[in-house]
Amino acid sequence: MKDQPGPNRFLRWLNRLFCHHWHRLESENITLPDGPLILIGNHRCGLDPLLVQASVDRPLCFLMDREYYHGVLGMKWFFRAVGAIPVSPGGANRHALREAVGVLEEGGVLCIFPEGAANPDIPLKRILPGAAMLALETDTSLLPFRVTGVWPFDHINIWKGLLRRSRATVQFGDMIQLESTETPERSDIRAGAKRVKEVLHRLR
Repeated sequence: MKDQPGPNRFLRWLNRLFCHHWHRLESENITLPDGPLILIGNHRCGLDPLLVQASVDRPLCFLMDREYYHGVLGMKWFFRAVGAIPVSPGGANRHALREAVGVLEEGGVLCIFPEGAANPDIPLKRILPGAAMLALETDTSLLPFRVTGVWPFDHINIWKGLLRRSRATVQFGDMIQLESTETPERSDIRAGAKRVKEVLHRLR
């Protein structure tokens, strides 16, 4: 069987140790279904992807701000190794969308933070359409989650949220399915993004 895209078993084991013992992660330890899936949730800090990965039993691929993908010194190789896909929030992302669709077509799991940035001024006020667009185009289910108990993102000291000890929690909601279409119109995507926002607000 072909390895699924995302971090390998050893990296996931190390990540679980870090999250459960250092950040005292409390989560439901979700067993994800087989096949393609999109996880969607709020975004507090750079620790969030590690916490979500430590809470599920399958490797995850993440959409990651291109600025940090290329800008964090010496870490690009690692981001590539764990399946991170660089995107430009609010910009043209055709290549990134193709990569994301490829992950889903391979039966992988994609994790997206639809707010597009960590620690926004008003949580869940702005939801980007990428998650809804991918779900509609690939007929993939969405699993919402909420991260709490972590320190907010520090845009100057980006490692602070990772290393400062927290008492993290990841809460999962019920899986949803958007009404799919081969060529979703803008109105379909807007409606899907609205549904994503409503689902995430219910977990607050």
